[in-house]
Order: sequence, then structure tokens, then C-alpha cells
Amino acid sequence: MRQQAVNNAKALYQLTKDREMTDLVKQLISEFPRFREVLNSPVISVQQKHGVIEKIAQKCGLTAVMKNFLKHLCDCRETDMLDEILQAYDTLWDKNHHILRVKLYSAGEPEKTDLEKAAAFLQRTYPDQKICTEICIDESLIGGMRICAGHEEYDWSYEGRLKQLERKLTGR
Repeated sequence: MRQQAVNNAKALYQLTKDREMTDLVKQLISEFPRFREVLNSPVISVQQKHGVIEKIAQKCGLTAVMKNFLKHLCDCRETDMLDEILQAYDTLWDKNHHILRVKLYSAGEPEKTDLEKAAAFLQRTYPDQKICTEICIDESLIGGMRICAGHEEYDWSYEGRLKQLERKLTGR
């Protein structure tokens, strides 16, 4: 992620704590790819881009802050970073609201007991965080699970356990 995107996300977070607006912009970009094309186009003038933003803001109910932020990105020719900015905003939001996004990888649908063990482990490890878990199927795993929480990875897969045992036995 580019530092400029992180800086823009911090500025947006200071301007508004309204995550619903950033979610709305993400939805607009994903559902209407033409909107992104217009914002990123070097052929379309800044004034025309401002007009498009005004029309969309009026129809979709964007706040003045979000509308002006999008215009500012057009003025600075930084609309190509919009996805990164929104991702950095979400990360900043989660950090300030003590939310930890966790990905749990499993070979198949994990059993209820495994999920309960993982949840208990995460609550012990991150006691002051609200844990939001996303379950991902990774068919390359033979069994067990791998947990990715922030920048940490906890490998409870069969392959990971075998590697841990090998390191312990060989002294590496």
C-alpha cells in the first residue's frame, strides 16, 4: 500500500468517522465500474468529474465531506488510489475501534469444536479486541487449520505441526 494512500485515509478519517459513507463509495465503485473509469480518465476534465461527483452525491446521498474528498482526489489526480485509500481507512477504523479481522483457513468446513478452540485462543491472545472471523477454504491443507490475525500467523495445520516437530527434533 502506498504511503500517499495511507495519508489520504488518515485525512479522511479525521474529517469523518462515518464508515457508512466509505462503504457506499466502495459499493458505487464495484457496482458501477464506469464511475471509476470516469474518475481515472485523463481525457475527462476536472470540472466534468466534479459534475459527475455532484450528480452521484445527490442521487446516492453522499455527505458533503465525502463529495469534497472525491473532488480533492480528482484535483490531485489521485483517484487511482481510491481502493487503497478505502482499504487503509477500514484498517484505521478497525484499529481505533479495537476490531481484529481474522482469517481462518481450513481444508474443509471446520468443525464446531475447532471453531470454539480457535475463538477461545484468539480471545486469550487478543483480550481487548473484538474478533471478526472469516472462514476460508484452502484445499491445499491436509487437515487442521491456519489462523491469520493481523500480521501474525498461527499454523495448526497437519503440515505446520509436522514442520514444528521436525524443527524441534533437529534443533533448528
